This record gives sequence, structure tokens and C-alpha cells, in this order.
Amino acid sequence: MYNNTVNSTGKAMWLVLPEWQGFGLSDLPARGARELARHLFDGRDVVTIDVPDEEALSVDGGVLGLAALGPRLAETRTAIHACGPDRIFTIGATCGVEVAPIAYLNQKYDSDLAVLWLDAHADLNTPASSPSGHFHGMVLRTLLGDGPAALVQQIPRPLTPGQIYLVGARDLDPPEADFIRGAGIRTAGLEAFSDPVQFARDVRQAGFGRIYLHLDLDVVNPEDFASSLMRTPGGPSLDDVAALVCQLTEQCDIAGASVVEFCERHHEDANRVAEAVSKVFR
Repeated sequence: MYNNTVNSTGKAMWLVLPEWQGFGLSDLPARGARELARHLFDGRDVVTIDVPDEEALSVDGGVLGLAALGPRLAETRTAIHACGPDRIFTIGATCGVEVAPIAYLNQKYDSDLAVLWLDAHADLNTPASSPSGHFHGMVLRTLLGDGPAALVQQIPRPLTPGQIYLVGARDLDPPEADFIRGAGIRTAGLEAFSDPVQFARDVRQAGFGRIYLHLDLDVVNPEDFASSLMRTPGGPSLDDVAALVCQLTEQCDIAGASVVEFCERHHEDANRVAEAVSKVFR
């Protein structure tokens, strides 16, 4: 069922996409997405894209599971366009689920959209540069129009490098680092979390009408929060992430947000995430 509520912030769509195939090794992140959705989307009219718990995946064009990813992207795009939302809030198994919601919003708002990528990784590999062949490490590059053809052809308006902020990225493959420098993509480290008021002000003053907030939970320091798929040393605390999310929500117009790659390792961690992002997912 689609959420057709219209208020001062427009029509919202609540999307659950437990697509683990962008990681490809197990359905652990799919189970995490379903668990997190129970905490964050309780009482909402949720759109869920069905995903099989088991699926044999092959490598095509350097991408594991590409034959599964393309049709599911088309299915997700169809569901989003049927709803016609102004805002999309997503819980996904992996970063790979971001193609459909971000592409839709970027087209809807004529590229007047800043994409804040809170993630320990840049996800800017191509099929040729990826050391793993896992699509969740290629998704942002694909949204820029440089990815698997079967997916890029479904993106009507690719992002430009000037729309992207990498926030908290600290585990980059050399080709990603080279691309970031050459493309002039904005980056922010721990300073974004230590002074969230100023960072949110800087984003607002950049002149974008709306922002999309991507939260891969591996941006959080695993010593504080261990329930992410790709635990990466360093990074902010979950409280610091919550403070930044709060400031961005207060100072900017949120067109969409996501939480991805949750893999519950401690019983209360789903509640902790729900509390951290409650301001934007209200």
C-alpha cells in the first residue's frame, strides 16, 4: 500500500528494500533491514520490494549478481513512479538500493539535490576497478552515470560530482581516491561530526534546494556500534551521527533519507539506530 498522505512536507514514501545481492555473500543485511524496518516504520504504509532469501548469483561484466540487480531496479522504479512521492525514506540491505530513490528524486528536482553520503566507503568503484565485484561498492559511481550499462540506462538524470558530499569516508581504494581528486567531490571527515551546526550551515549555504541523506552504518566507529555489515576502524560515535542528522534536518529541506547495511550483533542496536535517525524519519 502506498502512503498518499500530503502535508506541508509533501507526499512521503516509506520504502523497504532488503536486496542483499549488492553484497552477494549472504542475506545477513536483508535480515537486518527487515528488523530495522520494524523499529523505524511501525505504523507506516510501507512499500516493500520482495527479495528472495536465497539466489544463485553469477558475475556479469565484473559485477556479482548483475542479472538480479537490473530487473529489481526496474521493479523499484515502477513502484516509486506509481506512488509519485515528494520524499522517499528507505531502509535497505546494502548501499546498492540507492539507485532508484536517488535517481527518481534527482530527476524530480532537476538536479537541485545535494547527496550527503555518510559512509566509511566512497562506493565509487567501477566494475573494472572494484576489487570484489560487489555492487554496493559501485553504487555512487553508477549514479554518476559510470557503472554497469544495465543499471545506468535506467537512470534518466545522473548525478554530477558537484552534488556529492562524502562524509566520514576513510577506507578508499586507490582508484576511488584518484577519482575524488579529479572530479572535485566534496569530502568531510570528523570535523563534520564535531561541529554539526556549522557543517549543516555550510551545506545549506551551498545553495541546493534539497538534500538526500544516505547513512551506511559503517560510518560509525565499530567500537561504539558493531552492528554494521562492513565494520571499519575509526569514525564518529552513533551519538555524533545523530547530532549531525538532527542539524541537517533542522537546517535543510530533506527530500529523502536512507539507513543501510544494518546487521544486528547486539540486541538493542536496532533501537539505538531508530533513536539516532528519528528526527529525519519522523
